[in-house]
Amino acid sequence: MKKSQWCIAHASAIGTAHINQNTECQDRFVCQTVETKDGEILIAAVADGAGSTTDGQTGAEIACKFFVEEVGNFLQLVATSVHWLNLDFGKAWTWFIQKKISKIAEKDKKNLRDYASTFIGAVVGEKCAVFFQIGDGGAVFSRSGENYQFAIEPEESEYINVTDFLTDETAAERIRFAIVEEKIEDIILFSDGIASVAVDFQTNQPHEPFLMPMIAPLRNGSASNDLNEKLEKFLASPKINEKTDDDKTIILASRHGGSKK
Repeated sequence: MKKSQWCIAHASAIGTAHINQNTECQDRFVCQTVETKDGEILIAAVADGAGSTTDGQTGAEIACKFFVEEVGNFLQLVATSVHWLNLDFGKAWTWFIQKKISKIAEKDKKNLRDYASTFIGAVVGEKCAVFFQIGDGGAVFSRSGENYQFAIEPEESEYINVTDFLTDETAAERIRFAIVEEKIEDIILFSDGIASVAVDFQTNQPHEPFLMPMIAPLRNGSASNDLNEKLEKFLASPKINEKTDDDKTIILASRHGGSKK
């Protein structure tokens, strides 16, 4: 079996607010690679179920799985590539996921809003990457392991804890999109729960002193098999919980280290 060019690590940790409320973690994520005619493609998604809903975690899980499955199927068609995944694709996917969740809501006698979730998706090919985002959280990339930057600039909200959700009527029009037509070595996706430590709010840029040490083991190709477990423990540590009481999720991926395997 061909070895992946990507080194990947990921973890979620429930926030103390949800522990105190005796509710489950409402973040979800999926990350995998697929082989296409253009080579290996990385597909990653992070979603954060709205804490004010009954089934936000279900909406988040459906969104992540559906995005990775649909993008993977799309890219494995003979005549498609990452470049074809444009803003129109993102809008169409949003409509489809809303219909999918609506059927589940109808079956469970609930409202679409009960499954509200933010969403971040990334698709990274050899020389092109695309990013989709609805709501908060962050998608960060680097071309060389230096100068990490947001694929999509964080939005400033007039009100605290107010953001867009995948189930909003305006979601298809509010989805944000970016394309990077260069080779990317590293990507980092994270939910809003770690924005307080992952974002430098003075510059509105990724907080490299926090993010770079986390991805360093992947870049040097020496990531241990228990890195996911270590990440989870770190996200659940008192040091992080002092900064945020929200659920926390991060996906780290580098093909700099993968090239050394």
